[in-house]
Amino acid sequence: MKGKKPLFYFLMFTVTLVLVLAIGELLARVFVTLQTLPAPPPVSTIDPYQANPYIMRARPYIHFHIPGSRYIQARSYYQVDYEINSMGFRGPEIFPKSPDVKRLIVIGDSIVEGHGSSFNKTFSYLLGENLQQARWDVLNLGVQGGSPLYYATNLKRYLSTSPDAVLILIFENDISDDRFFEQSYFTMPFIEDEALLMSGTFLSKWRLYSLLRRGWRSFVHSSLDEIIEQNKEFTYNQEEQEAIDAFQKRLLGGSQHTIAPAVLDKPWGMTQLYLDYVVSSFRRRGISVMIANMALIGPNFNEAHIQYGFALDERVSRWAKAEKIPFLSLLPIISDAIKDHSQSKIMIDDDGHPTAMTHRLIEGALQPWVVKNIDQDKSWTPFIHNSK
Repeated sequence: MKGKKPLFYFLMFTVTLVLVLAIGELLARVFVTLQTLPAPPPVSTIDPYQANPYIMRARPYIHFHIPGSRYIQARSYYQVDYEINSMGFRGPEIFPKSPDVKRLIVIGDSIVEGHGSSFNKTFSYLLGENLQQARWDVLNLGVQGGSPLYYATNLKRYLSTSPDAVLILIFENDISDDRFFEQSYFTMPFIEDEALLMSGTFLSKWRLYSLLRRGWRSFVHSSLDEIIEQNKEFTYNQEEQEAIDAFQKRLLGGSQHTIAPAVLDKPWGMTQLYLDYVVSSFRRRGISVMIANMALIGPNFNEAHIQYGFALDERVSRWAKAEKIPFLSLLPIISDAIKDHSQSKIMIDDDGHPTAMTHRLIEGALQPWVVKNIDQDKSWTPFIHNSK
């Protein structure tokens, strides 16, 4: 009889726990409304520089395309179809990779996503076509408005695709985008963490679990939240702001996301914290990391703009070297292309994004470099790299 008492107590505890959880789940479903993914709006034509009804803003992802959306992005110079998959990325559905195939994901902003270009003319798509024989699958996970902070907050989405390697494209507006996201991040509504993953967990189907998790995140900051909170308090002193204002005047109507090289180290250091977070997260899982940097550099550009582009390129290069990350600067590719061709051949008129021709040039520069480095980022980790 004594031996049966512990079993009886265990069964009573289990039954009580199940009842409490069941009642809690029922109450959560009745009284709690969680932020969920909306149905995609009807197909329409939009100006990419106006509000995009097919994009949703929410923590922790910052913003993303509404899964299943279809729309046409058009200006006077182009008309491009956008088809959004169930993970909220532009392009076809993403499926689990085959056991004999490795996967490279390319993350970046609208340049990677392919602003103004057909999806099958983006450099990521072309790279995938050329790496098929080597048994590599290439996914374009670029999102318009992406930046290092964005990549850090979307790590779960990237990791759910089971990558073996990742290529991160840095662009000249990343630092200013990071500062913008920092100011608005904690005011965004929550959406379920696993809403845009390739596959969710069993617990994610429970409303009570989602509610408790949301509450936990509201009161307990993650290490990434702490970085964002710290960076959010950053301000320039008077001397630095004067240097920025003087530099902006030299742009003569050029891009306002550039930063005076004399004060670039501070904001770059803040953005570097997000890159460190992203790289270490990939590396802990045995995933190779490569970094490429791009800017709108050429003989027809304002001198101040060019100065900023090379200043940022030098800092990204220095950081990558210190972290032993393969690095490729795409600045010479863009500069040489503009010397050999008219600017309208290289960049979409009055838009600043690469044309289909430039995407081919970028892919041509990336392909041999990627093939050389795709499996080289291994010396830093004790983990054995595999395709699991």
